[in-house]
Parts: sequence; C-alpha cells; structure tokens
Amino acid sequence: MDRNLLLAFALSFVVLSTWSMLQQKERDTRTPDAIEVTQGDTPPAQPEGPRYRELPAAEPELPTPTRPSNDLGEQAVAGELIAIEQPLYRARLDSRGAVIDHWELIEYADRFDDPIVLVDSEIDPDGAAATPLLELGLGDLSTQEWSVENADTDSVSFRFEKDGVRVDKRYYFESDTYLFRLLVEIKNASGNVISPRFLVDWPTRQRDGNDFREQSLAVLHEGSLEFQLLAGLGSPGFFGSMLGRSPVEVYEPYIGEVDWAGVQTPYFLSALLPDQPTQANARIVVLERAKSGAVELFFDPVEVPSGQSVAREFRGYVGPKEASRLEAIGGSAIASINMGWWWVAPLARVFNTLLDMLYAVIPNYGVAIILLTIMVRLVTAPLTIKQMRSMERMRQLQPRIKALQEKYADDKPKQSEEMMRLYKQEKVNPLGGCLPMLLQFPVFIGLYYALRSSIHLRHAPFFGWIDDLSAPDMLLELPGIGVPIRVLPLLNGLTMFVQQKITPMQADPAQARMMMIVMPIMMTVIFYQFPSGLVLYWMMSSVLAVTHQLLIGRKMQSK
Repeated sequence: MDRNLLLAFALSFVVLSTWSMLQQKERDTRTPDAIEVTQGDTPPAQPEGPRYRELPAAEPELPTPTRPSNDLGEQAVAGELIAIEQPLYRARLDSRGAVIDHWELIEYADRFDDPIVLVDSEIDPDGAAATPLLELGLGDLSTQEWSVENADTDSVSFRFEKDGVRVDKRYYFESDTYLFRLLVEIKNASGNVISPRFLVDWPTRQRDGNDFREQSLAVLHEGSLEFQLLAGLGSPGFFGSMLGRSPVEVYEPYIGEVDWAGVQTPYFLSALLPDQPTQANARIVVLERAKSGAVELFFDPVEVPSGQSVAREFRGYVGPKEASRLEAIGGSAIASINMGWWWVAPLARVFNTLLDMLYAVIPNYGVAIILLTIMVRLVTAPLTIKQMRSMERMRQLQPRIKALQEKYADDKPKQSEEMMRLYKQEKVNPLGGCLPMLLQFPVFIGLYYALRSSIHLRHAPFFGWIDDLSAPDMLLELPGIGVPIRVLPLLNGLTMFVQQKITPMQADPAQARMMMIVMPIMMTVIFYQFPSGLVLYWMMSSVLAVTHQLLIGRKMQSK
C-alpha cells in the first residue's frame, strides 16, 4: 500500500461523511384536488372556474416570525385539552391555538421504555399545526382561544369567529396509520375582502438522545430534499463566516412544487402534505439559533370577497420512517429515508432486504450483519484475491525496483521506462492493488446507508453491552471526565493495525511504519461516534481481510 492508496482512503471517507448530507429522490407527480371556494354555506359540486383571485406571491409579504423562543421555565396557559387515543399513537389537542400539543408513538419507546414523543408541549408549548392567519387582521390565531365544536376519538372541530370572519379547523384521525387530515375553512361574512395564505406552522426544539440526533427541518422541493440541521440552524456556516455573512433569521422560501415540509430525525418524521403541491410554498425560520426553529407550509394569498368561503386540506404524518408506510402516503415521503445518492440507493435497498431476510432466519441483527459481511466478502472475493496477489507480487519485486531507482537516479525518464519494462516482463500491474479495492467502496457506501437508515436496527441488541446497533456502543464511562469507553472501535483499530502489519507494502520502511500507526488511529477516531452496527461490519470485514491475506500470502510463498 503506497501513499496514493492512503490518499484514496482519506478522500473516500471525506466523501462518505458529506454524502450523508445529500440525497436525490424521484417525486410523486400525483395532483390532489384543488381548494374549494363556495358561495355562502352551499358549495357547488364543481365550479367552472375559480371564484377568487390569486394575488402575487409578494402581496402581502410574509411577516417576519415574532414568536419568542421557548424558555423551558415558562409554560404557556393551555386551553381545553382533548385526548385522542388510537392503536398506534396517542395525541392531544389544545383549544388554545387549535393545535396539536402532544403526539406519542405507542409501539416505539426510548432506552428508558418511555414512549417516543414527537410533539411535546413541555418542550415547545407553541404546539404543532398552528395556523396564525395574521393576514386576516384578527391577531395571531395560534395564540387565541378557539371554541370546541365537536370532539370524539376520530375527529375534532374548532371554530374561531371575529369581525364577521369565521375560521373552522377540523382534524380527522385514522386508526390504522400515523396519518391525520387537517381541513381549514374560512368564511367571509364581513364587508371586506380577505386574502388568506393558509400558513400552517410546525415548530421543534433541539432534544437529547440517539432518537433525535441529526434532527432537521426539511422540505421536499421540486423532488429534492432540502433541510437544515437544527444544531446549525441560523448559522452562516464556516465559509459563510469567513466571507462575513450574518447569521440567518429566515431562510429563502421554497416557491412551488413542495410535496411536504416538516421535522425529521434518522428514524422519525413529522410532515405536512399540501392538497396542491404544485402551488404550495414553504420556508424555514429560526426561533432560537441552533436550538429551535419551525417549518412553515403556505400558499400564495387568495382573494375571498364578502359572502364567500374558501377551504384547504392538509395531510399530516407523525410516525416512524417505515418504508411501506411512507410509500403508502405518497408525496414522495419515502425521500425522508436517507439512502444516499441515486446510484447508491439501489445497493442500500438490496442490503436492507438481505438484512431483513437474514434476521427472519436468525433473529439477531448483529449476527445478521456478520453474515451479510461474509456474503459481501464472498461476492467481492475475486477482486480481493486479485488485489492481494498484485500487492504480493509488487512486494517481491521491491528489491529489483529499488535497484532500478538507484541505477537511474539521475535519469527519471529512463528509470520510468525500465520500471515499465520490468512490470511488463513480470506481468504485474502497478495499479492492480488499488483499483480492485476502490471498486469495493460503492459496496461499503451502500452498506453504510443500509445500516444507518434502517429503523429495524434502532434499539436492536447484539450481545452483552451492545444493546443498540443504531448507536455507538459504550461499555462504561470514565468517572469524573465522562469519556466513554467504546470497545468495538478500539477492537476495530487493533484489527486494522494487524491488517496493515501483514499487508505487503510498496513504501519504504519508515513510511510503512507511519501508515501502520496513522491508519488505525484515524479509523478509530472516525468510527468512535459511528453506530455500533457499522463498526461491527467494518471490524468483521477487517478480520476476514486479515484471514484472507494470510491464506493468500502463505499460498504464494509455497509456490
């Protein structure tokens, strides 16, 4: 292994770390029904044309968010609380703002066996699915008290009425899915023309725990997933700071072609899907830099004359990132599962399928990962054998190569010519040790995304202290300094040290010793915060590589 191969390793891991921030998905082109504008209380079946005028997007402008950041010591005064009990989740609605102030998943629990709570009024009292409707001139309706018109296990209706304008907000809950529907209807009985935007707001706040790592505000715009990590929300970034850019308060809006907008973590999604994606807009706002923010889904304002009404319907999904459920709701919600670039995604899906098949036979995902690693090594064995044989032959040629370098030290063209003649004579490809290894990186990247994105590995135990393959393992924590001791990354570093020691080197002894130390240390640092399932895969791959290298080297030496 020479410096070029070391550089290839380093560059590959740099690319790997950035790929987790990028993905591209095909969007769902289904077009839902348009909004309905009615005369009085009797809606026509199908009006021939729209009975309202769409105003330009900039008229009126969206207001700057003025909601104060939530101090955990301050609790907003709640209105009437309405509990919703469904087989998959428990929810609670608050008449103050007519919002969802609590949503917990029954079938998913955290490490302390408490239900996963995706909307929590104790953390963010503003509530989810708020509709400020500031453009109506009635104040911020997300902080007003609404009357409860109807409440049962499947639906809840709220109403707010002032100055001749009536707003009805109805929630409909489904029993066998994590979906709900939100219908917002505005009736204008005032003497003025109103122009609602139907903005729906979904706030969130930074939370601790592996279930909420990499929490972000996300928008699927024009088929591409755009998101802002909550940990860096509002920051201009490293290069932005160098260029003198100011912190961000409100991000540029995404105009049109918005399939959904919401809050996501690696394993859970809270998303709003508009009734007309082609006309929907979204934006991400900063409430408290790097701590809390909100995603807003809205439309261009529509002009509603006196005596008419207008309505829009949204669908909401608050639940786990289970592929089958996300595909069923449409709106390209499946794009929230990070499978990497388009050419990596098919590999990741294949590996996910194989993991599930292996788990069906042996119900332990740690064992399934080990078996999958063996399967991958068997499939890539021809490349691996070619690589190891090439490296072994290059090692055997090192004395002759060194002699040519000394003989033609002052004549580089002649030195290169003689070395190429030597390679041709011995039928050795100097790149044969690198290219097969580089061709295996797509396999590793596919496995990386498969293990990283699979919700089935969440809280999946292996053995002993490794009780969650989706999180870094921790045997113990050093008292006083709080440094975790992770066994798998340390064993992985040791295994890589052995692998480097027995791998034939083309470099000089000093460089070889440096690589033998630097590479394992670098890999240990990289993997120290990786989920234990990924570290287990890489460690087993290294163990198999060491075994294979010993067998190949012994066989070639005997020949």
